[in-house]
Amino acid sequence: MCLAAGSHRPINPSMSDHVFLQPEPHAPSCDIALHDSEIKLSAVLNTIVDAVIAIDTRGIVQLFNPAAEKLFGYSQAEVTGRNVKLLMPSPDHEAHDGYLANYLRTGIKKIIGIGREVMGKRKNGELFPLYLSVGEAPLGQERLFVAVLHDLTELKRDKQALQESEARFRHVAKMAGEWLWEQDAEGRYIYCSSAVSDMLGYEPEEILGKNYLDLLTPEDRERWKKTPPPNTHRFNHLSNRYRHRDGHDVYTESTGEPIFDADGKLVKWRGVDHNVTHRKLYEDALRLRDRAIAAANVGIVIADARAAGRPNIYVNPALTRLTGYGKEELLGHNMRMLQGPDTDPAAVREIADALRAGRDCAVVLKNYRKDGTPFWNELRVSPVRDEASALTHFIGIQTDVTERRRASEARHELEIAKQIQLSLLPERSLRVAGATVAGICLPASHVGGDYFDYFHTDGRLDVVIADVSGHSVGAALIMTEARSALLAQTRFAADGKGPAQILSLLNEFLYEDLSGSDLFISMFYLQLDLASRRLYYANAGHNSPLLSRAGSAACDPLDAEGLILGVKKDVLFEEKSLQIESGDRLLLYTDGVTEAQNEQGRFFDVPRLCDLFSSNRDSEPEIVIDRLIAALHAFRNGAPLEDDVSMALLCVE
Repeated sequence: MCLAAGSHRPINPSMSDHVFLQPEPHAPSCDIALHDSEIKLSAVLNTIVDAVIAIDTRGIVQLFNPAAEKLFGYSQAEVTGRNVKLLMPSPDHEAHDGYLANYLRTGIKKIIGIGREVMGKRKNGELFPLYLSVGEAPLGQERLFVAVLHDLTELKRDKQALQESEARFRHVAKMAGEWLWEQDAEGRYIYCSSAVSDMLGYEPEEILGKNYLDLLTPEDRERWKKTPPPNTHRFNHLSNRYRHRDGHDVYTESTGEPIFDADGKLVKWRGVDHNVTHRKLYEDALRLRDRAIAAANVGIVIADARAAGRPNIYVNPALTRLTGYGKEELLGHNMRMLQGPDTDPAAVREIADALRAGRDCAVVLKNYRKDGTPFWNELRVSPVRDEASALTHFIGIQTDVTERRRASEARHELEIAKQIQLSLLPERSLRVAGATVAGICLPASHVGGDYFDYFHTDGRLDVVIADVSGHSVGAALIMTEARSALLAQTRFAADGKGPAQILSLLNEFLYEDLSGSDLFISMFYLQLDLASRRLYYANAGHNSPLLSRAGSAACDPLDAEGLILGVKKDVLFEEKSLQIESGDRLLLYTDGVTEAQNEQGRFFDVPRLCDLFSSNRDSEPEIVIDRLIAALHAFRNGAPLEDDVSMALLCVE
């Protein structure tokens, strides 16, 4: 290399004074070449955009180009020859000479050849960020350190503005519940906002790298596999159904935009998903409600409470079927059109008062269909109010309860019949010298066919128990007729007619009625001579009573030959007798007792009844009967009786 002799001085890059080393007149050609090179370097330093500063090994500024002047606010003359730490804020201002000396001593590079971000200090004291690159160059026997500085103020400002903008966007998106995402061209997530955590239960890091299909429900995954979404243009409000981490479905609306490179190749997708699960479920509920209202088998009407006359604005199909009016005939009118001559004015006033007061109302009134036929209408009216509690609509539920009302009236009549029937039975136990008899009858329905009775005549005690087939009003009427005939027949008992003759006469008297109504009667009839304690009895196909002798735990059934009443007109009944002793007890009962079944299908049966009867025989007859009935209910676990239950208990003293 060819170098000129001469002393070194500070480098001035100005175009007016661009000479680094002045050559002597008549200098060799190498000096001329060096002079040309310096001129070129000076031109570069004067036009370069970044600041260039050169210092010597003592930190003294040797070069300060125009860009540096503009950057720091100092002129070249103010800086050249001074220590470069003039341009540094604390702590670099105080430590720079030490940094330089350490490098010169150890040769360890901490910044030379390594760019980094530092702070600079302008002439006016303002601090600003810059990017510093330092290089080292030998200059004769000395070394020169050249720094290139790039102002980062605008870049920092733009970066901070971008960060703030992104932060604001993320914050707004999070508040709005929007899931922001980016996918590569194959549909794999490369960016995912934190909103996915609230929406799907996953952290953003768990989503990255997954394909969007992996997050969908199996049904939606198959749907998009068969019909992929558009991949060349923007899509809006695309419906998706994702599977939440906990397993429930999440409905979203997706909007996406494709991003292409300069060659038109798809690079990625950028989009947003909005959670519409609550809206979807609400809309589904509305649709379900509409379908339910339309499918309901009760009439439903919605009236406008704010319009004059409260006209109907909605009627369901069931209301048109109920009233016979078409939808068009009902809309725009009110339901007063259903009123007629026998509509209760009190019910009409009650409805009108409720509408004026905006309150609930429930009435049953007679209305009329379009063809004039009446029906009983169970009407329930409820007010509907808006968010401000202002009355806006009325909803009316109308149900045809004609059959129910008829059934209710029939039940009422049956209840009356039941009370009449029970009034025909003995009201209390019968106590006479030498004997006590008590009884009970529990109809399975409102009226039944069981019957028992007892009466005392001329030293004789008569006890009868019977069961008419069925539980209808007809059975109850036959039972009433049988009782009347039986009372009439017992008047002749004083003439020597015993139980067998009484049953024969009763069968003859009732045969036509029984055969004509397809009913029959089983009956057991006994007479106890109180003086001799001789018991006479006959049976017309009834359950055998149970005789419990004093001092015995066994039960002896009493039976005699005889057909049930009503099967054959001329029937002879066997009559038997036996001696009864003091303390003996006789239990008469109907098959509703022994044929009662529990939940397992087992019968209460005769042995069970006998055991209970024997274990309670020493109690008063009313108490014995109560305990037997309680045991029967317990056996059925409280279930209603399926057949009439009657008992009569004769105690000989």
